[in-house]
Amino acid sequence: MQTESIITRLHQSWPNLEVVVEHIHTTGDRVTDVPLSRIGGDGVFVTEIERALRERRIDLAVHSLKDLPTAIPAGLHLVVPGPREDVRDVFVSNEAFEITNGTLVPIVPYAHLTPSMRVGTGSLRRTAQIRALCPDVEILPLRGNVDTRLRKLEAGNYDGIILASAGLHRLDIRERLAGRMTYFPVDLLLPAPGQGALGLETRDEPELRTLLVPLDDVKVHAETAAERMFMRRLGAGCYLPVAAYGEIVAGMLTLRGLVISLDGRQEVRVQQSIPWTAETNVEYAEALGISVAEQALIQGADAIIQSIDSSREQERERV
Repeated sequence: MQTESIITRLHQSWPNLEVVVEHIHTTGDRVTDVPLSRIGGDGVFVTEIERALRERRIDLAVHSLKDLPTAIPAGLHLVVPGPREDVRDVFVSNEAFEITNGTLVPIVPYAHLTPSMRVGTGSLRRTAQIRALCPDVEILPLRGNVDTRLRKLEAGNYDGIILASAGLHRLDIRERLAGRMTYFPVDLLLPAPGQGALGLETRDEPELRTLLVPLDDVKVHAETAAERMFMRRLGAGCYLPVAAYGEIVAGMLTLRGLVISLDGRQEVRVQQSIPWTAETNVEYAEALGISVAEQALIQGADAIIQSIDSSREQERERV
């Protein structure tokens, strides 16, 4: 779906462009029974694709930006098209829920719900924030594409699952899930850096860069650049519970960042803003990401990250 939208936009700018789609299955696509943090985290959805770019088997890769490591390899180039989809996370359930006083509550009390509600997610970022919001929930692992996850929910394996709303919107299945979707406000569940945006990766060659100039969205690129640089400066991979959201409103780029422990009991929240116009260089957005990350480190984020890294290393040694 997202690849087709990019092809449509390319043809709008270059009507005679010939496009051939090649599907590449990555490690993250193939291995769905193991948590991402245990199969490598960063790069599991892109390594094979970037190899194909370097080997000139493909010229353009379409990624979900949140899956793309924050450091683009030498010789490759990143373009961020717009518009950005809804950045929020959404709770999908078999019964109707609402958010009351910052926690998930069934609209009608359901006798069959267990005292410890079973929530499925494969994201440590979501896990940590949900534990902070709803300490009594039972977090269960969840991998696979959207259809696979929904089938597991409807089979009764979970009381609810947490997904990125962007994926549901792109698949146009909101009508199917009417009355079963509860959106988390960004203030309650901060998204992953780059969530809701696409990333277009090409070789860093003049012809390819020229081809993609009409698709690059300055605003979305700046917002996501600040988010991704926040994560990069922290030294945190996409497998860690680190969240960030950049937004340009009324001539100001504001970046909010979060580092949170896996149990949800320790967190560092930071926020800074800078003036922004359409002519501002994206490097200023990246500098904002660095500044916000350094603020987080001063406030104790480093200790949280080191603790999580240590726990993850011990888990790998036990496997």
